[in-house]
Amino acid sequence: MDFGFTGKIALVTGAAGGIGRAIAELLAGEGAKVYIADLDERGAASAASALISAVGLRLDVGDEKAVQHTVGSIVSREGRLDIAINNAGILRTNSLHHSTLADWEALSRINVGGVFSCCKFEAEAMSAQRSGKILNLGSVSAYKGGGSVGSVLYGASKAAVHAMTLGFAREYGPQGITVNAIAPAVTETPMTQALFEKEGTRERILQTIPLRRLSQLHEIASLAAFLVSDLAAYVNGAIVTIDGGLMTA
Repeated sequence: MDFGFTGKIALVTGAAGGIGRAIAELLAGEGAKVYIADLDERGAASAASALISAVGLRLDVGDEKAVQHTVGSIVSREGRLDIAINNAGILRTNSLHHSTLADWEALSRINVGGVFSCCKFEAEAMSAQRSGKILNLGSVSAYKGGGSVGSVLYGASKAAVHAMTLGFAREYGPQGITVNAIAPAVTETPMTQALFEKEGTRERILQTIPLRRLSQLHEIASLAAFLVSDLAAYVNGAIVTIDGGLMTA
């Protein structure tokens, strides 16, 4: 399938590893020039070096000025920004009773504030060219108040991502910009790997998923690529669940 990414300029946050890296690799493999942004600058550079056309850079999405500078630098260098994948996020797994205000502030700064700042400056840049595609990483935890591995606070932060996605889609649709989100269930990533070290955790999670397996990185990346391609030109303001049937339970 030709996604039509040849010559497109893309930004993927949180792309030094996991879902973000898988998405960046797919976009680059299909001809896009990808800016791989991550708090882990060395990891971002390493990920970029393995691709044909990619640039690694450091970005703390919780720093609004840093986000503005990064988006502005890309547009200044390339003349445009066609695709933005806002994947950077953090996870908290404490029960609600054992969570703290500091936990919420950390989740809010990155998962909520980071997506807000990224969408704001990406959409502003895309407005000038009257086109662009933005995709946010949500979670089924937003529907389940936490759930399999994420805490209630994590679920709340992802619910905010879903709500912002709808708002940005409505506000920037008239500028020719689509804004969507995907809501994965538990995926095999470095961020979730430590959770499976506790005996019985993997089996418990698999029993809640009708397909009886976790999603794989290439499956998430393929859906993301479709939603930021011209094949999905009329998809706007959608939250697409990819969970192996978890939400049917």
